[in-house]
Amino acid sequence: MTDKVLVLGGSYFVGRKMVEFLAEHGYAVTVLNRGTRPLSVEGVQQICCDRNDGEGMKTALAGKEFDYVIDVSWQDVSWVEKLCAALPFESVKKFVFISSSAVYDVEHLQIPFSETDALAENKYWTFYGKGKIDAETYYSEFLKDKQMELVVVRPPYIYGEYNYAQRESLIFRQLMEDKPVVIPASNPKLQFIYTEDLAAIVECLLQTDTGKDAVFNVGNRKAVTSREWVEACAKVAGKKPEIMEIDYAGLGRNVRDFYPFFDYDNMLDVSKINKIICKETNFEEGLKKSFAWFLENRESIVFKENVDKNLYEIIAELSV
Repeated sequence: MTDKVLVLGGSYFVGRKMVEFLAEHGYAVTVLNRGTRPLSVEGVQQICCDRNDGEGMKTALAGKEFDYVIDVSWQDVSWVEKLCAALPFESVKKFVFISSSAVYDVEHLQIPFSETDALAENKYWTFYGKGKIDAETYYSEFLKDKQMELVVVRPPYIYGEYNYAQRESLIFRQLMEDKPVVIPASNPKLQFIYTEDLAAIVECLLQTDTGKDAVFNVGNRKAVTSREWVEACAKVAGKKPEIMEIDYAGLGRNVRDFYPFFDYDNMLDVSKINKIICKETNFEEGLKKSFAWFLENRESIVFKENVDKNLYEIIAELSV
């Protein structure tokens, strides 16, 4: 009998790759989203509903049965509450919530952060990290008396095809236009996970006895510095990068004015998940696929005007 899985989200970046991977591996996949983007995977069912509409969610999910549920499209804890009030849980064997490394109390912890480390809103992720913590807590409390397993997955930075966020795409654009790439002089360490690896890990966890309330950090075993990341992007693009390291505070700037990451070492201990699955795409191979997607879709990627303005002002200042 085919396992039925509901994916909350499913048309954008991580959710889209999750849906593709699960469908390819024989799951009967249903997507719940607003339906603003067409589904690209044959055979996938769609429920069109706004997660912020509590009554609409109840109507849309009434009488539905799923073996597994994966929440990729979390926005805030109110969405979590509405889903829990609407979803029939009787048939669900496992519920997976895609959380984030942003939940950790990074200002008071040493790297790498482990699953048992303290959680707290921090100065980097602020309300985003706090919201993820609230969602984790709500799911844990609500599902503790249900006959199912809750699995919380905490990834670091995710890269890969369909990533419309200006991370690797920003670097690829600068490289292809033969323009400098600006990074903070602190050269922070970054940990990544390829989007298909995340999907493979989630699929593995669906079929693994994880226990009642399990938490897993996921990510590549080795972090890279910001400079190494730019150099890796340049290698797959066949370009020689011009990298400017700047003291942005001395210039009266914020790091997010010009750079797509926060200025701290974001590294997770992934030893726990590696005892179950060691899936890790070679970083260069993953970036090659990301670059190919970028070349095919660069006209549809919308770069933030304020970041572009700040970036080119900084480059002009440093070039004088």
